[in-house]
Amino acid sequence: MTKTAMTEPWFITNASLPGRAGRWRIGIAGAHIASVQPQDDAGARDLGPAWDAAGRLVSPGFVDPHLHLDKCLTSQRSPGTASNLDEAIRAVRAIKAGFTVADVAERGRRALRMGLQHGTVSARSNCEVDRSAGFRALEGLQQASREMAAQVDLQLIAFPQEGWFDNPGTLEDGAGEFVAQSLSRGVKVIGGNVNGALWPSKPQDQVDATFALAAAHDCDIDYHLDNADVAHAFTLPCVADKVIAQGWQGRVAVSHIASLAQVSDAQAAQTINRVREADISVCVLPTRIRLTRVMELMEAGVNVACGTDNLRDPFVRFGDADPLKALLLLAQLTFNLKDAGLERLWSCATTNAARMLRLQDYGLAPGCAADLMVIDAHSPAQAILEQSPRLAVFKAGVQVAGPLSLH
Repeated sequence: MTKTAMTEPWFITNASLPGRAGRWRIGIAGAHIASVQPQDDAGARDLGPAWDAAGRLVSPGFVDPHLHLDKCLTSQRSPGTASNLDEAIRAVRAIKAGFTVADVAERGRRALRMGLQHGTVSARSNCEVDRSAGFRALEGLQQASREMAAQVDLQLIAFPQEGWFDNPGTLEDGAGEFVAQSLSRGVKVIGGNVNGALWPSKPQDQVDATFALAAAHDCDIDYHLDNADVAHAFTLPCVADKVIAQGWQGRVAVSHIASLAQVSDAQAAQTINRVREADISVCVLPTRIRLTRVMELMEAGVNVACGTDNLRDPFVRFGDADPLKALLLLAQLTFNLKDAGLERLWSCATTNAARMLRLQDYGLAPGCAADLMVIDAHSPAQAILEQSPRLAVFKAGVQVAGPLSLH
């Protein structure tokens, strides 16, 4: 659903807000938040059209920082379930050969709409560019992004799922050149699949190549990094050092970093401190189940975000693009089921994820974009535990999803 923007300022009253006690009144003018004030403020009378939240939770919309929209909703095209990363890559390679621009665009729109119903108003998706897909997947997601622009902001990563270098006779199929060409096709984020347990090439060489591209094109970097449950596939320290040396602090994100959980506690602590110094965002994907040192990263002050990852494809054969489900799974896996822990994890799909995507106008303050969701709960903890319905979702002050009409 998409409604017409209000022509005069309006308000959501009696709202509960994340991390704030009491009830609040949010003023919205055009596409932005105009005011956030305590509900008992004496100047609250006759200010304009208002909707009474009756204590329900009002939050900035979800930000999903890690998706794979190009291959979403393709599980029926692949027989069986891949038992490991190698098999999943090979299964997707076969599927990608049949991609068309229209096919990718249609599935991308469906997935974005699924996320939108759950409150996701900004997202970042990996997009495979390589010999199998060419640039068809990229063109399809760019089309979907244009068509959904009024409802969801979408960033695209040129992603080398099949490895960076060309190593004939191996699984690594030389996608680096396709990533480089994508930067002239409108992509602003360079991807990497840096995994010392998977590719025959040296992880450091891929890191060097991606940082050289980033410097040449002034792009951010978003890696799949160290996605192996072994200590020897550990490139995170190298990435952190490279970020600092190149001055790319705040512009690099890494996902998975599972190997961090396999190295010694002393090496992990030293690396986590270096990651914080480099201002690297870490994205965790709970559907992986075996995670990295999530709480140690958060305790150290590293920016930790949470994504929904794959959606009904050979890697993950279930899902509905709901960040709230990902947060509940993350809470279970990290033993954070008390209110304080749940409140903290809420930021992983909201403010922390927005910081990872470098969204400049995200939040609950005057001047921020009016990208909001109304949830049938009174707190983030209740919303996560009860998987509460999203009653209304707003993008730039316009209702774009939700069963309740606020005006």
